[in-house]
Amino acid sequence: MLNAPLRIVIVAALCVLSLIGLVVRESAARAAGTEVLLAMEAVDPRALLSGHYVIVGLAEALPPEQDCAAAPATVAPRATENRWLSLRPDDGRHRLAGAAPTRDEAAKIGPVPVLGSSFCNPRLLGDAGAVLQPATERIDLGISRFHINQADAERIDRILRAQTPGGQVQALAIISIGRDGRARLKGLMIDGERLELRWL
Repeated sequence: MLNAPLRIVIVAALCVLSLIGLVVRESAARAAGTEVLLAMEAVDPRALLSGHYVIVGLAEALPPEQDCAAAPATVAPRATENRWLSLRPDDGRHRLAGAAPTRDEAAKIGPVPVLGSSFCNPRLLGDAGAVLQPATERIDLGISRFHINQADAERIDRILRAQTPGGQVQALAIISIGRDGRARLKGLMIDGERLELRWL
């Protein structure tokens, strides 16, 4: 019978091998998936950082004349139900084309189906109907953070905050959509510079 220290070593080795296997499997799925670029926005400045990372907020401002009723996948603000979204290429990146209850239905709307949810924040109108803030459609694909050194994280945050709604997009999330429909973050495209995750 194995003594206690040897059993501990064997269990620890199995845990390490399982972790390595998970990283290899996820890296292979990330490399094999369909790559899409989605616009990012700055998150609430009151959100506290507990490490060196950028919070990935996937969002696209609608044209000023459109409100949420014209959004491709109109749902109530802060909706969280899982469903299939459909993405389509447009102007060097991807945009939300619509949503459907099944993958097959989503694939009929656009070429890249992905499991996630979306919601729309209505536009804010001022006096005489002037648009103070355009409607914004947000996408949740289960991706929240991109870990990076503090100096780059602060630089990216400044770029995100300098973007104006409806203006030129300078920050994009690079996402791999796997055959299983899951989204996996590959990196960020900041001012044309590609920053990728490097696990292996």
